[in-house]
This record gives sequence, structure tokens and C-alpha cells, in this order.
Amino acid sequence: MEQKEGILKWEYKSYGIPDNLFSRSKAGLTREEIRSIIVSKARIRGDERILDVGTGSGSVSIEFGLLGCDVTAVEKDKDNFEIARKNIEKFGLHDKIELIFGEMEKINLSNSFDVIFFGGTDNLDKSCDNAFRHLKVGGKIIIAAVRLETVVEAIEVLKSKGINPEVLNICLNKGKELGGKTALDPSYPVFLIHGER
Repeated sequence: MEQKEGILKWEYKSYGIPDNLFSRSKAGLTREEIRSIIVSKARIRGDERILDVGTGSGSVSIEFGLLGCDVTAVEKDKDNFEIARKNIEKFGLHDKIELIFGEMEKINLSNSFDVIFFGGTDNLDKSCDNAFRHLKVGGKIIIAAVRLETVVEAIEVLKSKGINPEVLNICLNKGKELGGKTALDPSYPVFLIHGER
């Protein structure tokens, strides 16, 4: 990992930047393996326009930005917004990622997007209404959720938009040392609800 003038250079073409390279927001951090699956489900070429709603620490936006995408990242929490701003600066992506402070349901967007990713799922119905108006035909929408109620809501919201969503449940366990041996340290399951317009 190379660092020049305070900018961290990710030298790989693959995604899945290690978690420890990001500052964490109070909302947490989308784990590197989950980010890898999100990017793979987006099926990008590298020139797409991405909308990241509820960007939190900005880690998903950074993965897309490093792959050549132009990203608009929205965050409504001031502390999370500042962490995302710092992470974007750390990776030198201020020219690829536009960071907007505010609530998605109240933001006026002028661009259309190839991919919309929801990492924050508060007010999902209203936020999705606003974002969906800017999703290109054939564009992809991906919603990450950890709460079962949010999974149900996401499925209903996408079906109301004429999308028959696929639901993916990811249970991530990492090995850790325990008494001189290796045990699995589980994290809470993450659901990805996704589909194409």
C-alpha cells in the first residue's frame, strides 16, 4: 500500500479494500467482503454513474470510485458525513465522488444513474421514490439491510416499482485465535435486495 502526499493509493484492480484502511463512522462500516459482493452485483464497467444513499463512512462509494465510476454519495448524519469526507480525501477521490449532506427524500438531483445503492435504509419508501426517478432504464438498484423488517420493506418497495428483486443473505464468519486454536467469529447477517429496472 503506497501513500503519497497523504493520499492512500489502492494499487489493485480488485475490490475489497481492507476494513482497517477506513475510518469508521458511528453507523459502522460495510465489511470488505460485503462491499465486494455489492460491487459484483452492480456489474459495472467502470464508467457508470452511481448513487450511494446513506453512505456512512463512504467505503462503498470509494470502491466504486476506484473502479472509475462517478459517484454521488448522500449522507444525512453530520458525523458520518465528516468521516466519509475524510475517507474520500484519504483515497484522493474528491474528483470522482460528490458528497452531499441531506436526506435523500429531500434532495434534488440533476443526474441519472446506472446503479443506486442504499446502505442507509431510514425512510426507505420515500428515499426510494426520489432516487428511483433518476435510475436509468436497465439500471440496477441494490439495498443492503440487516433488519428483517427492512428486508420485507425493501422487497415491497422494489415490487411496487415493477422490479422482481433477488434476495441474497450473507453470513460472514472470520477465523480468530481462541485459546491457541482458531474459532469462527460471526458477524450479523447482511441481506442484499437487488434488481434491475
